[in-house]
Amino acid sequence: MKSEELFEVLKDIDETSVAGAGRAQRRTAAWKKWAALAACAALVFAAVTLPRMGGSAGTTIDYPSSVKWLSPVYAEPVAEKMSSTEFMESDEHWNWWSGYRPKAQASEEVQEDMADSYSAFMKELLVAEDENTVCSPLNLYLAFSMLAEVSDGSTRQQILDALHAPDVETLRERIDLLWQSNSVDTPTLKSLLANSIWLKDSVQFNEETLQRLADRYFASSFRGDPGSEDMTTALQKWTDMGTGGLLKEYTKNMKLDDDTVMALVSTLYYKAVWTDEFNAGMTDRQTFHGTKGDTTADMMHKSDSMGVYNGDSFTALGLNLLDSGAMYFFLPQEGADVNTLASDPQVFTVLHANRNRDDEGWYFPLVNLSVPKFSVSQKTDLLDAMHSLGITDALDPAVSDFTPLTKQIEGLFVSSAEHAAMVEIDENGVTGAAYTEIAVTEGALEPEDEIDFVLDRPFLFVVTGNDGSVLFSGIVRNIE
Repeated sequence: MKSEELFEVLKDIDETSVAGAGRAQRRTAAWKKWAALAACAALVFAAVTLPRMGGSAGTTIDYPSSVKWLSPVYAEPVAEKMSSTEFMESDEHWNWWSGYRPKAQASEEVQEDMADSYSAFMKELLVAEDENTVCSPLNLYLAFSMLAEVSDGSTRQQILDALHAPDVETLRERIDLLWQSNSVDTPTLKSLLANSIWLKDSVQFNEETLQRLADRYFASSFRGDPGSEDMTTALQKWTDMGTGGLLKEYTKNMKLDDDTVMALVSTLYYKAVWTDEFNAGMTDRQTFHGTKGDTTADMMHKSDSMGVYNGDSFTALGLNLLDSGAMYFFLPQEGADVNTLASDPQVFTVLHANRNRDDEGWYFPLVNLSVPKFSVSQKTDLLDAMHSLGITDALDPAVSDFTPLTKQIEGLFVSSAEHAAMVEIDENGVTGAAYTEIAVTEGALEPEDEIDFVLDRPFLFVVTGNDGSVLFSGIVRNIE
């Protein structure tokens, strides 16, 4: 079955249902054939097996029966039954790596084009006084890319500008590359992406746009009554699964407003181990000098020859993660404000370098490294950040353009947007999770002119029916 025929099949099953798609890598023609069958099954059974979105294999969710949702077949995880050690020593690892590496290399080629967007997200979400802050620029990029797909005109252009994409086709190409290189499920690396769209059941949506979200963004689709207990339960459960249950302190408060027409939710779950783990026996308690004063922290230690980068206002070091990238640590010079690093272009010079001995700025001394174990989490309202990023039309019902989503309702605008993220490191590696939620609501258009209309003298009234027929008319001349 051709993917463009999927909606026609689904309409025969349930005219109000919307096609969805998975978080895993795009499948071949077999995927297209079985996607519709999986969608049919989703309508029949209240409890189904969903993809590995930050959870264990075969995680099952009971969605309330009033919430309609569809989701196709997903790519299987690699070597699911192997331990990480068995996987690293097997031919399966080499087979997977030889196919995966070219995809990662292709995505690397567009990362410098995206650096300004990453930097802007970091500047907006990380700068603070005394509180720990954390965000996921990739998760934000994916979420705002979906917002670009459902908008048009200057509304879309502002989002494309914030994402530093010259046009929507370039953005789609980037999303393909990002997904292929960052959607990974092996015994050594969990980097699980998921997208979803939450729709008001009474609104007629543009099926072409929804199909594109399914095909290009792997967005599962949900229909129901926003603001209802059932829709809230489904939203929280889906987001918890996509973030491995690591952000429940925030998801427990997730709820769509009654007048929400559509919401986009993007999630990320990540777990990777150090290439060279820290020795837990060397961890001890040491003083950490924070902005609020001194505290005692669990400090991990290792000594080895490591690549070090001396920037103008910082020193940087990177630790490799098995089958993944690296975790970089940027230490500002004494007396320097750490907030300036959030928008320092030299930070991205470090991130884009290959850390070879010939790279300018890098040298490889023996390093006695001490890193505190930590866990940080944060939830941020994105509306102010959207203003700062130049995404303003989407926030104003008088000028916003969401016609690719639906032409049934005018005055749609982004009424709420939030981002939550957490990162934890220990002797074994790094765990992280993030979600971004963007809600589009029907708003009243502001009049261009302001007048006073006071009925304090005789007036005419007319009452019409649904078809425009005049049901009642009259003149009020006196008020008893």
